[in-house]
Amino acid sequence: MKYFSQKKIAPTLSRLALLIFAVMTNQSVHAKWDAERDMTTNGKEELVYYYKTNDQDQKLVLDKYVKRLIFIRPDKFYKRSIKQIKIDGVAVDVTSDPFSRYPEQTAIVFENKDEVLKKLFLAKKIEFNVLYGRDEALSTFQIK
Repeated sequence: MKYFSQKKIAPTLSRLALLIFAVMTNQSVHAKWDAERDMTTNGKEELVYYYKTNDQDQKLVLDKYVKRLIFIRPDKFYKRSIKQIKIDGVAVDVTSDPFSRYPEQTAIVFENKDEVLKKLFLAKKIEFNVLYGRDEALSTFQIK
């Protein structure tokens, strides 16, 4: 009878250990990005946005709901264009769309949204060139 009980306990313990490992791994991935919580306009649902700020006070927001990045640069209110981002050195073609009501914000969208979002979430370094008319600036975000 004891032998039968031990057979049931061993798989249960291994599943529990796997679950604990998965939770710890998931928390360490989320810890790389800072989190910001917001309520929907009707106040019924809480949304979580992940973001990173670099030393130039630029902010990069990972919008997992619309599946895009939002680049915020409060000191430049010009129309900006972003055509490519590098995720850990690998180039990804993107399109940018400035917000008309918030000129300091630009949405960055990509073709294969799910795959690129996963790469962004796990990235250590994200960099891209921002074009302001004829002026060009490099923005880099280190994610630790």
